[in-house]
Amino acid sequence: MNRITLVNGKKQSKLSINNRLTQFGDGLFETCLVVNGQLLLAQQHFDRLNKGAQRLQITPIDQSIWLKDISKAMSTVKFDRAVVKMMLSRGETERGYGFDDTIEPVRIVIVSKAPDLPADLNLNVCKSGYADNQLLAEIKHCNRLEQVLARRNMIAQECIMLDPQGQVVSVSQGNIFAVKNGVLLTPGLDECGIEGTRRQLVIELAGQLGMSVEVCTLTMSELLECDEIFVTNSVMGIMPIRQVNEQIFTERTITEKLNNALKQALLKRQYSIDLASKRYFSEFLLVVLSGLILFWLYWANTINTLKTITYQVPQGAGVYSVAQDLKHHGLINSSLFVVWVAKLTNADKQLKSGFYDIHPHTSVWQLLSDMKSNQVATRNISLIEGKTLRDYYQLLRDDQSIIVKDSLDKILAKTAAKSPYEGQFWPDTYQINYGDSAVSVLDRAHDILEHKLTQAWDARDKNHLLTDRYQALILASLIERETAVNAEKAKISGVFINRLKKNMRLQTDPTVVYALGEAYTGKLTKQDLWVKSPYNTYRNKGLPPGPISSIGQASLEAAMHPLQTEYLFFVAKKDGTHAFAKTYKQHLTNIKKHLK
Repeated sequence: MNRITLVNGKKQSKLSINNRLTQFGDGLFETCLVVNGQLLLAQQHFDRLNKGAQRLQITPIDQSIWLKDISKAMSTVKFDRAVVKMMLSRGETERGYGFDDTIEPVRIVIVSKAPDLPADLNLNVCKSGYADNQLLAEIKHCNRLEQVLARRNMIAQECIMLDPQGQVVSVSQGNIFAVKNGVLLTPGLDECGIEGTRRQLVIELAGQLGMSVEVCTLTMSELLECDEIFVTNSVMGIMPIRQVNEQIFTERTITEKLNNALKQALLKRQYSIDLASKRYFSEFLLVVLSGLILFWLYWANTINTLKTITYQVPQGAGVYSVAQDLKHHGLINSSLFVVWVAKLTNADKQLKSGFYDIHPHTSVWQLLSDMKSNQVATRNISLIEGKTLRDYYQLLRDDQSIIVKDSLDKILAKTAAKSPYEGQFWPDTYQINYGDSAVSVLDRAHDILEHKLTQAWDARDKNHLLTDRYQALILASLIERETAVNAEKAKISGVFINRLKKNMRLQTDPTVVYALGEAYTGKLTKQDLWVKSPYNTYRNKGLPPGPISSIGQASLEAAMHPLQTEYLFFVAKKDGTHAFAKTYKQHLTNIKKHLK
């Protein structure tokens, strides 16, 4: 038997023409999945059914009655995976929309074999979408003409339904999610659509995995710009999307992580359906034994940690030593299970050394998969504009994810940069592998600096005063340290160029601060301005021999495109901007106005 229908607990397949479900679609339904006698997310389905009954003012039916009907229907069929459809009709009336308050509800349970599922889906946009109706939004009412029309001319496996404003709401048989720059996006359902039980759980699991979740409006163009797309419903769980219209999506990293987390969560949120009265005793023992095995597998597959920790697989370590070490630290329950899974998945021959993040709710299976595929722990480290190499060195030393064994001088000597090293590393936020060396981080920053510097130099103003790109790098560092106001940088660059043309000393304070080094106390004195150093532009003409800090894009552009003015002087104002002057007399007036 491939399908069975119960109406008010009795086996039958016909419904009265007077039933309001038949006449008007006046009712609610839930589609649930039963796997090996376990009703998945049972409580969530009953909660949504009761929410819909309250919204539509339909007399609810006690949960125990529903479960009794489901158990009766399931005992007639023998499906390892079954789809259970619960339908709650308001009841029976004669013609007309009105009804008496004493009307008795009718319950319907349909059990059928769960369909085989594809590995992924293609989507197109439905020609028909949702109408706004806050009262019917989120709940699963039985008037589903919108879905019927949407699928009428569907050319893909599924289609995306839009609201009257053209915003994405869902697919015709599920909710839709997208991932953009690591953020999980899903449309809001306040005006239309169905709030699926898997949707609620996916949002919850994403938060547990440390992901940002945004319930937002989403246009088709914004959807197509995302990195990953997947859909959810009670039967297919999480289903990755391969194609939307003509656009192909290949990235599935976060989709797979959420899918693994969902599978683990479903093991904890299920209701056992009592079928013992309809089974032979041997089958009962088989169920019990299977349950014990599943429990042991779940127990053995569980990672014991309440917070994310970083675990190192040493170079040359084998699966036996890793399993024993994980057991020694209390992170696993069974070292034998680890070895068994490793051999089953061939991970014992492909174990990669490195550092791995172990999150709460991570499974042994997932951890070994990460170790096999070298999905090592990653971190972000930010090199800030305007900082010196000593600042970067201290930042790297303070970061536990970076290996720093040598002094700054020894580290710099191992990089691809050439002395003097200051300013030759591009400030940015870099994603690194946990355990990377400081040299590898600085080499990446140096490569980007070289690329950006070459690009900027090739696009410099014609007849630029400076003769090589390294001089432009030095000038950019002076601009970087002089002002944080991007709008002024080209003007300050022009002042420095004007002074160089007239063979005037640049007399910029940041070069003195750099020359003083650790002797700088936080405030320059007149005596400090005469410190002996090739970097002191109060004593020496021309550019200093090297950059005095790292630079940002705005300072680099300013150095290559100085603003043409007659200004020769500038002084800082209290608001962080500068007052510019063409003559020394005007400059003295500005000093008196802004500094005294």
